Amino acid sequence: MKAAFDAFRSLGHPATRGRGEILRILAESVIPLSPREIRERIPDPKPDASTVYRNLTLMVSLGLVRSVALHERSRRYETATDGTHRHSVVCRRCGRIESFQPKKCDLSRIESDIRGTLGFDVTDHSLEFFGSCADCEGKRGRR
Repeated sequence: MKAAFDAFRSLGHPATRGRGEILRILAESVIPLSPREIRERIPDPKPDASTVYRNLTLMVSLGLVRSVALHERSRRYETATDGTHRHSVVCRRCGRIESFQPKKCDLSRIESDIRGTLGFDVTDHSLEFFGSCADCEGKRGRR
């Protein structure tokens, strides 16, 4: 967390209590959170929604937070500073989201193909899977 506060300061942005709370909440969450979920977890007095959105936008631009699109109307956010990344699984029926850290995530052949074909130097990736969770599959089987 100190590194995050140092990043704010080095780029001329104050390291406020609200920013610290957002980073703490995201670091403690095992799944990416929506701005609304983040705001609900901030202790009182809560900032207004626009403040949460502005801070998330700033944190994404600083590389402290990663924006994740899971085929929803709003984006979700997760920390980008822990040196690891997670993949997400989303149930298309109930909307449940689970995250997991793969034992091995070797996409080097795909990244090499992207580099050779498109000339992009891939530095990060986000991977989401969609399907039905066990609960929804169980409900479907009982009908």
